[in-house]
Amino acid sequence: MNESSSPCNGCSSCATRCTDGIAMSELEFLRIIEVLRELPRRKVRRVLEQSKHRFWFEEITYVACLFLENETDRCLIYPVRPLICRIFGRVKHLPCPIEHCPTDIDARDLLRSYSELPLHTFQQWMIRHYMFNFDDLLGIKEAPVRIEI
Repeated sequence: MNESSSPCNGCSSCATRCTDGIAMSELEFLRIIEVLRELPRRKVRRVLEQSKHRFWFEEITYVACLFLENETDRCLIYPVRPLICRIFGRVKHLPCPIEHCPTDIDARDLLRSYSELPLHTFQQWMIRHYMFNFDDLLGIKEAPVRIEI
């Protein structure tokens, strides 16, 4: 699928569909880590530390994706977002919420193959890779505590 030829203009109409708990492959996880470590740390921390609890309508809330920036409704990791995020709005069973993009692609075979891979949420992959906080995620090594006697 060629994103550069897509009529999608990057609007934020999809943002309310960006929820926490998206399953991804280990390769996708590693690509995300690589991109996060290349971005300015201050920006990454600001987005990751934002509250992701959002109102949907009336009293119903949901938890937004860890990488969704609250003020702009833009994705911090857009160039390396997981497959499900890449095909959203572009395939028959995940149509564009504002009908801006044609959805004539049938991705069932692609998703069937993808589902055969080990898939976990970003947070589950972090634990599997011994990353327990944002410093671990960003590759920030704590200086050893020095105790003088």
